[in-house]
Amino acid sequence: MSGDKKAESAKEKLRREMRARLRAMSPALHAEASLVICHTAANLPAFLKSRCVALFAPLPPEPDIHPLFEEAWAQGKRVVLPLMIQHGATPELDWHEVTGWDEVAVPGPFGLREPDPLRCPRVPREEIDCVFVPGVAFDDAGFRLGRGGGFYDSFLSRTPPELPCAGIMFAVQKVPLVPREPHDQPLRSVITEDGVAAFPMPSS
Repeated sequence: MSGDKKAESAKEKLRREMRARLRAMSPALHAEASLVICHTAANLPAFLKSRCVALFAPLPPEPDIHPLFEEAWAQGKRVVLPLMIQHGATPELDWHEVTGWDEVAVPGPFGLREPDPLRCPRVPREEIDCVFVPGVAFDDAGFRLGRGGGFYDSFLSRTPPELPCAGIMFAVQKVPLVPREPHDQPLRSVITEDGVAAFPMPSS
């Protein structure tokens, strides 16, 4: 088995393990931890200073970040959500502004809710000044395990180092080492109910 095949097999094993960990969380713990995560994220200097925030529509096992949407809208920030686009072999995220949950209706890859491109204007990624990223798992170096499409890795590979990009996950999703492939990109930080873990950017 090649190195890439081994990494992909290890990733699938870890995804199964993470699904089991998340299922084991009680509804009360899920709700409480989600509120703590939203409070922490809303008090980040990067969020407070931002004018255009990139968020994601969470799946049921993920932290419920609906309060973070509401806080961003209440502060008059623009909120954008990703639309997953496959350009040939290259996965890309197209960002669209949403002003309410009724605009988040289009089922995309992996069962994710996406912005309705017929109602939500496209926003160039250069206008985004704070990004929150979902994930299945993360490790001590900031590497994350996604759902396998490579969309966020492709996006992160083209973002400037100064753009704040924080993962949003539960503490139970932390592992010693996420299996890595050449295209995988580390996060700048990850927010859990335990606080913010910051990671140094790798030297080039």
